[in-house]
This record gives sequence, structure tokens and C-alpha cells, in this order.
Amino acid sequence: MDKKLEKISVTKRDEAAEVVEKIIDSTADEIILSVPRFSKLTDSLSNFHLIMREAELLHKKVIIESVDDKAIELASLAKLESVNPFFTKSRRGISDITHSSRVSARKSETVPPEEDVSSKQAKRPAKSASRRQKPRLPSIRRVVSIGVISAVALGVLFVAMNILPRAEAILTREKSEWIFNDAMIVSLNQAAADLKTNRLPGETLKQEKNLSLSFPASGRKKVEQHASGTIFIFNAYSSDPQRLVVRTRFVAPDGKIFRLKKGIVVPGAKIVDGKIIPSSIDAEVIADQPGEEYNIGVVERFNIPGLKDTPKYSAFYGESKEPMKGGYIGEVGYPNEEDLKLAKSQLRAQLEGAIIAATISQVPGEFKLLETAKVITYGEPIISGDLDQTGNFSIFGETAVTSMVFRETDLLEILNGKMVEKFGPNFEFKEYTLEYGEPRTDFGKGEMRLPVNFKGLAAEKIDTDELKRNLIGKSEKDIKAVIFGVSGLEGAKVSLWPFWVRRVPRDVNKIKLIVD
Repeated sequence: MDKKLEKISVTKRDEAAEVVEKIIDSTADEIILSVPRFSKLTDSLSNFHLIMREAELLHKKVIIESVDDKAIELASLAKLESVNPFFTKSRRGISDITHSSRVSARKSETVPPEEDVSSKQAKRPAKSASRRQKPRLPSIRRVVSIGVISAVALGVLFVAMNILPRAEAILTREKSEWIFNDAMIVSLNQAAADLKTNRLPGETLKQEKNLSLSFPASGRKKVEQHASGTIFIFNAYSSDPQRLVVRTRFVAPDGKIFRLKKGIVVPGAKIVDGKIIPSSIDAEVIADQPGEEYNIGVVERFNIPGLKDTPKYSAFYGESKEPMKGGYIGEVGYPNEEDLKLAKSQLRAQLEGAIIAATISQVPGEFKLLETAKVITYGEPIISGDLDQTGNFSIFGETAVTSMVFRETDLLEILNGKMVEKFGPNFEFKEYTLEYGEPRTDFGKGEMRLPVNFKGLAAEKIDTDELKRNLIGKSEKDIKAVIFGVSGLEGAKVSLWPFWVRRVPRDVNKIKLIVD
């Protein structure tokens, strides 16, 4: 009696215990388990050992069928027979659904065994000989369809064999830790990085900033302020210049007196065709007395009392084109000591922030600026006691900064040289951390002592281009020999894609190497 054969499909989420239950429920002597890719069974070898043990107890033969290489490998380790349906011909036709097979079998048992099939055939009318012998020619549509299908199949085959194949290898290199914990010297007089003396070249950057700020004045005091303004003084007397001393009086028509703030010389008049053309000069004047009553409007003529009773009295005079202003008697605000202290503190803080930001933005990308590798100087602030319309006073300040910078690439060049001295020229840093201590800068000597704390992992270099050329066309077995022939390699993981590919593609662009 033939042994029964059944095919059971396993889902990706089926646990090993669920698969065993399906084997127990089956009445077949031989079972094919169809395991999909990424099945939970492939999470552990013990799952396949459990299936093997239960199959032996039930005296059943279990065969693992899968396109997943990992499932095939684990099945083999558990001593289960395994097949890949893409590379192995089916042993014989089997049913994917067990219960349907049993029902079909039961239905076949109801067919009467004694019926003569030949008698049925005899009842059918025979076709004419001429009709049977006439050959049927394929239609044009059928020929075209077959040609299209063949072309598509060839195209798919070409893509599968020539375009899709890929190879990828992740290479893990052996790494050795290397530490440097010492000081470097950054020097303005150094031309290039020096491995033996731990010296590297540096440069200085300079930046200047100024700033004006306003602050409210909280102090109050009584003041007497004099109005002031500008007048134009005319000479209609002669071509000779006339000197007027400081505090010379000018009297407005209403009797208010304004005085020159400083001495001047009124230029001589011009004489044209015997006629005098007056000359003029502008000068600042201040009211003789404080108070708002001296805030007068435009005056057409100011007389000079000092020239009274002389011919010059009518020929020398003044004229204003704008009102006098600023006269005041009363209380005004002023910056007291607390106001000045706060203003100076905030001015310094804002100047420092502005100069540091400007310095950082000025540093070229290849240079490194450490926070404390600079000197900031401040000028004496200038305070204006005159309040604006909102009662604020102003303060003005200047600052300058000098910084010392270096190229971090010069530092890494020295560190790399020291690492090569220890491990050899074919080594490089796989990764590293670099920290700086507190630098000590001497701008007088043009040097900066720079503490350095460096930790790096050194690994041997791998020529990936040469390795790719050596892998071209290699089989899975030969790949391992090539990969593990690479010096300084700790491990590797190689994968070929799609799953049917068994050799590395001959196109080097389809080989991807990832070096860790």
C-alpha cells in the first residue's frame, strides 16, 4: 500500500508548537512543511529540533520546503531533509490542502467499478475521416500572442540573470585602541605641523566693535538753563574786517540780551561801483539770563550795544533765522550713580556678546577657536548727560578682541603620525574622540599651550577596489576564501541577491562593500 503524502503550509507567525499540532493532526506518513521567508521558525534551531523529535515519535517523515536559505540551513542542522522548490524538482504531485484530498478520495470510491468505458465511447458518433484528417493551422492572433509571451519571458529571464543580481559584503576590521593625553604648542612662528616637537602653526584674529545704548535717568535736580541759538552778523560799514570778542552782547528789540559763545572776526564788506555790499558770518549765542522767557522767535535785527554812539552802530547788526530755545528753570532728570553703574555693566555685557559673535563669524571654516583663547579690551565709556525727549541718557563704548586660532587638521596630522609610528603605515583611525583642556595663551610670545585628550580606534586599511576585482565571478565557497584572506579582518557577512544567485556578478558596479 502506497504511503500517503501531504503538504502543510506554515505561516510566518506560526509557532513551533502550532506546527507540531498540524503534524499530529495529519494522517499522512510523509509530510512536506512549506516554510515561507522570515518565518518565526527560523528564530531558533530548537524549533527544528522539536519538529524532528515529534516526527520520530509519530514515525512520520517530515521534509522542509523553503526558499529561505536560513530555514534550509537550520533544517539540515536538525537532520531534517530540506529542499528549495526553485532548485529542486518535485518528487511527486501533492495536495496543499489535506482535507480536500480526502474528500476527493471518498468521492472516487462512489464511482461504479463495473462500468465499461469502451461502451460509452462506442455510443459517440464517429467523426468523418475527412474532418479528422484536415490539419488545423494556427491563427495569426495565436502566433502573435505566443511571440509576445516568449519575448516577455526572455526579457524577464535577461533581467533576472543580468540586471537583478547583486552582491554585498559587510567587513568588520580588527581595531586597536590608541590614546594621547599630552599638550600641543600652537605657535604664531610655526610654519607647519611638527610631529617631533608637538608644535603646530597658529594665527591671530582681531575684531573691533562699538555700541551706543540709552537708559532712563532716575535722578532729579534743579537747573537753570540758558536759551541759545545761531545769528548771522552783518558788516555794512567798510571793507575792513571787524573783531568781536567772546561774550559780545546782542540786544533783541524787546531788550533781551544774548552773548557770543566765542570770539569771531566779521569779514569786510564788498565795495562795488562805490556801493557797499554787506558781508556776514554766523555765530552761536547764548542768553544772558536763564529761563524760558529767552526762548524767543526769529529776530530781524539784533543791535550791538558796545558800538553805540559810534558810526558802526547802525552798520553792524545781527539777524536770527530760527528761534532761540533751551531756556529753562526748574527740575530735570539726570543719571545718578546707580543709573551709571547699571548702564556701564549692561554696555560691557552687550559689547562682549557682540564682539564674541562677530569673532566667531569671522573665523574661517578650517580654523578652530577655543572659548578662552582670546583677550578682550574695553575703552572708557562716554556718557552724555543731556536727556532726550523720553528722559533717557546715552552711553557709548568701544571694545576690541584678539584671538589665537589653529587648524584642527594640523593637530590630527600629528596624532595620525604618532599612531602610524606605533601600528604601521597601513593603519588609519576608524573613529576617535578629541577633547581640549584649558589653553594658556601668551600673546606676547605668540604661543598657546593646548592640552589634548585623544582616544582613537586604529584599523588596517582595506583596498576595496582591489577586493571587488578579486570577488568578481566567485562562487559562495570561493567568496569566503577571498574575504578571509584580507589582512586585519575580524569578521564578514556576505549576501547575494536575489536568492537564486550563487555567484558574485561580473559587473564591479553591482558589488557593494561596507567597511566597518
